[in-house]
Amino acid sequence: MLINNINMKEQIKRIPLSDFQLDKKPTMDDYDYISTWVKEAFENELDGYSLYRNINGFIYDAFEEKSVFVLRYKGDAIAFLTFSPPAEDSIIIIFRIVCIHPKFSRMGLATYLHKMAIEHFKKQGCLVAELWNVTPKMHRMGKSMGFIEKKKMNKDGIDEMFKILIETRKQNRRANIRFAVWDNCCYDTSAEPIFSWSLNFQRDKKPIVQYCDGDWTVGIIKDGLSLGGGPAKHFCNILRRGNIIYINEKKAKDILVILSQYQNIKS
Repeated sequence: MLINNINMKEQIKRIPLSDFQLDKKPTMDDYDYISTWVKEAFENELDGYSLYRNINGFIYDAFEEKSVFVLRYKGDAIAFLTFSPPAEDSIIIIFRIVCIHPKFSRMGLATYLHKMAIEHFKKQGCLVAELWNVTPKMHRMGKSMGFIEKKKMNKDGIDEMFKILIETRKQNRRANIRFAVWDNCCYDTSAEPIFSWSLNFQRDKKPIVQYCDGDWTVGIIKDGLSLGGGPAKHFCNILRRGNIIYINEKKAKDILVILSQYQNIKS
């Protein structure tokens, strides 16, 4: 086993990524092995291993609940990634904690592990990936992978990031009927929206997918005039877990029906 044969502070020579294997069904034996090297790294005061304090908490739970992938090298679990499995109707996969054996640091394994996990969940129907508990180091990794900062969580720079995994509808500021988003919480639609898309799905079937704070203002613009707005969290059930707007052709038709009903009442 790697731990017993190698000094924790001595890094292994760079290894081709093809020599590592993703295991989507790790066992509690893997948990025991990982606990050993995480503990040793923590006791050696190596940076980034304070999560050992939670090794018997949410990390143990992740192995019990099968919400963790591991990366193997010569059979040993030398890295792990925990996640919140998507619900049955969810379009979002949330990645929580990634940890790499210190002997394998600076090889790009955190990025490699996330990329392989993303490909797996994309095939399962996920349209958005999120990073939670983002440290400054993870922030740099996320940026390199195309993740976008969602919002600041505290003064230390801990935040959440997201990445849209599919081709989505491009913004349109000239369509006759648009769905629009304003980044204010007072239902003010007098300014130019920060986002807007055509609701015509006849030619373009790609969905609208975008982060939106639940308290931000959303509404419909028709022929250049706003028809009023309200909070995104109460608008036609467009927000999915993680405050991600998701509007496909069916949802766009529902919105247009409501718009028609609204206009009939007004007239």
